[in-house]
Amino acid sequence: MSPVYLPSLSERHFRRIETTRRPCKFILAGLGVASLAAFGIPAHAADYQPVHCAVHAAYVGSPLHAPVDITATPPAPNKALPAETTRRLDVTYERIQAFTAASAITAAVAIPGKGLWQQTSAPTDAPRLFWASAGKTFTAVVILQLAEEGKLSLDDPVSLWVPDVPNGDVATVRDLLAHTSGLFSANEDLKAHADPRYRDPAANLAIARRHGAMFCPGGRWRYSNTGYDLLGEIVRKVDHRSIDVAITTRIIAPLGLTSMRALVPGGGAVGVAPLTAVHEKPIDPSWAGAAGPIVSDAADMTRFWAALLGGRLLSDGTVRTMARKLYPMFDPGTYYGLGIMVFDVTDDSRSIRWIGHAGGTPGASAVVAYSPSDNAIVAVALTGDAASVPAANLLLKALGPPK
Repeated sequence: MSPVYLPSLSERHFRRIETTRRPCKFILAGLGVASLAAFGIPAHAADYQPVHCAVHAAYVGSPLHAPVDITATPPAPNKALPAETTRRLDVTYERIQAFTAASAITAAVAIPGKGLWQQTSAPTDAPRLFWASAGKTFTAVVILQLAEEGKLSLDDPVSLWVPDVPNGDVATVRDLLAHTSGLFSANEDLKAHADPRYRDPAANLAIARRHGAMFCPGGRWRYSNTGYDLLGEIVRKVDHRSIDVAITTRIIAPLGLTSMRALVPGGGAVGVAPLTAVHEKPIDPSWAGAAGPIVSDAADMTRFWAALLGGRLLSDGTVRTMARKLYPMFDPGTYYGLGIMVFDVTDDSRSIRWIGHAGGTPGASAVVAYSPSDNAIVAVALTGDAASVPAANLLLKALGPPK
């Protein structure tokens, strides 16, 4: 376990985040930025020499996390949790609202086999919140479904589906899912960052091609929103429909997730709570494309994760594969698999292991995670410059001692 501090809820803590937008040591608000503000230090063309690779490389980065066993979980029934648990969660939610000063927030805690608590405070004409890169898991699920159906292989070279990708004859679909392709993330380009707007996959690929590959596929790990953009293109070619339609048809509609939408890439975000930021102009959530396509309330996000972990979207074996090879991310205690993250940290004397995904961009922060020790799925999305992960941790703490 990494000795990483999960901050407690305090007025000082949330105001510090709000005014400086610099994350505390364990703040995943900036993790997995969807199309616009990649966490970590941006890489520019002058920072590295592009590489051309003939073979897949052996991994030489920081040590991998041991595989995490994901066991099937039952659905969370659509009924209230016990009165005392609900009261504690309500009180915690009110404190989170007060200290984040978020203009919109949605939160839910689902306990498989027992029930669901949820609260949302958002404009009546814009009740859905943006989940940023937490939506990458949906793109990954569609790809994995196509693999189960035999329509593609995770070991297919990317060039089989998308031409002219740097090292595309060597990088695989699996590399795109895991962020081990070496593909430059177009949002880190200085000119693109200075001119924020929707860019389609072809435009993002052109930027990545201009920079060249950062490392040989498989050799290292680095987050690439452009890699997920290409996964959306692979879905379009294999499934013969756009990523938003594929997610709607394969996930949202079958599960009856009535608050959830997959945004049309570049198609606008009507009905979505506006992003608000102090220091940077927020983006239109639809610009994220396949790298962050989901808007929803928190309850439906927990229902999606319950279905994923319960084997209703993928086979149990495929779900376990998602957390079999876990690469260390930028923040201590965070690891990436195939479209999911594992958080392995401590909060004072409390050990925490979550399986889920976080996301953030100027004006929005989101996290959804399953905590095996609490037997609960927590989801929080908010607008503004505050952080979702400490809020999620506090909601889990409100459940009481781990069962």
